[in-house]
Amino acid sequence: MSDGNFNRQLLPKTELASGLRAGKAQMRAKAEQAFSAFLDEEMSDLSAEQKKEKLQKFMDMLRN
Repeated sequence: MSDGNFNRQLLPKTELASGLRAGKAQMRAKAEQAFSAFLDEEMSDLSAEQKKEKLQKFMDMLRN
C-alpha cells in the first residue's frame, strides 16, 4: 500500500514538459505578433528601426 510517495521511475513517460515548452513558444509568438501590430497601428510615427528596437526589447523582457 502506498503512503503517497512514489518512485518517478515507475511513472509512464509523458510529453508534458515538451508540451509546456511548445505552448510557451506559441504564446511568445502570439505576443510578438500582437505587439508588432500594436506598434504598427498606434506608433506609426516611429521609424522601422525604432519599431524593431522596441520589439526586440519586448521580446527580451518576455524571455526573462
